[in-house]
Amino acid sequence: RVRALEARGGVEVGGHGGLLSEGPRSGVYLLRERLMVRRATRPDGRHARKARTREAIVEAVLALLDEGHVEPTAAQIAARAKVAVRSIGQHFQSREQLLLAVAAHHAARQPKPARVSGSEGFEARLTRFLAERSAELEASRAVRRAAVRGAATSHAVAAGLAAVGARRRKELLAALGKELQRAGSPAQAAAEALSSGACWDALRSDQRLSVSAAK
Repeated sequence: RVRALEARGGVEVGGHGGLLSEGPRSGVYLLRERLMVRRATRPDGRHARKARTREAIVEAVLALLDEGHVEPTAAQIAARAKVAVRSIGQHFQSREQLLLAVAAHHAARQPKPARVSGSEGFEARLTRFLAERSAELEASRAVRRAAVRGAATSHAVAAGLAAVGARRRKELLAALGKELQRAGSPAQAAAEALSSGACWDALRSDQRLSVSAAK
């Protein structure tokens, strides 16, 4: 309708200054602008479906990892996500890309450590740090196992693990930095090792300790 009226030069409809009247800001052009705005703000169903499928694939991988499938197959992932196997390749160009997306999704769901208060004593800070760190390490065991395997052949995954290690070191120093600095570098190195994912996995898997005992 708009195109037809434009082709006729913007014929006026409905009297003076009607909805489709002539002129540089006539109703024809105003209607066209409104239609364009409506299209721009209308949710794109394809993008929404794409996002849902991508999230379903990532959630499927996380569920399979939690069940002990360290390297789930494409068929297992597709079956759990209820998508076609080809959909995995359409959303993730490589297994590395998929693993990075899974790690990012998992990290985003983890609670952030509470901010350290200068008025807290050492015992209170230590107790809180142990509770937060042990909860995080336990929740990320399955993803960590997959990432450690992936790091052997992927620089990106290895860099991601290094970034996690740097972030945990920063959190340790924020909670207990004053005491560790006074104790010296060997004590700080020992604290970093004892609060690492590798140590937690050894305590839980190799030593078969419970969560409370490992903490």
